[in-house]
Amino acid sequence: MNYDSLLADPTARIARRPYIAALLTLLAAFVFYYVLVRGGSGRFGMLVMLYPAAMLLMGRLRGMGRPAWLAAAPAALIVAAFWLGSTQPGSTAHTDVSLAAFVVSAAFAAWGLFGKERT
Repeated sequence: MNYDSLLADPTARIARRPYIAALLTLLAAFVFYYVLVRGGSGRFGMLVMLYPAAMLLMGRLRGMGRPAWLAAAPAALIVAAFWLGSTQPGSTAHTDVSLAAFVVSAAFAAWGLFGKERT
């Protein structure tokens, strides 16, 4: 598999090994934007990475025999966290939603790492 099918194909079925490689690449890009690119540019870069991350998770869920729409849960929380960060930075709601987005996203990533293949 190439990165086009892993990160941009909404119909892909992704096995565990390519999922791990693509997930590590996305995490490295996220850390780059989070640590080195500050301000609105960094936030925008991380928000743009939501699409390939959602495509990757959807493909992995299909590879595990699960419905791809389950990827909407972490994606919605991430969008809500970004929106609250733009409108209410530092608020309790922003902190709580950001923490929930992180926990749910990490849980889905782990599920993709350890979930069994199904056809």
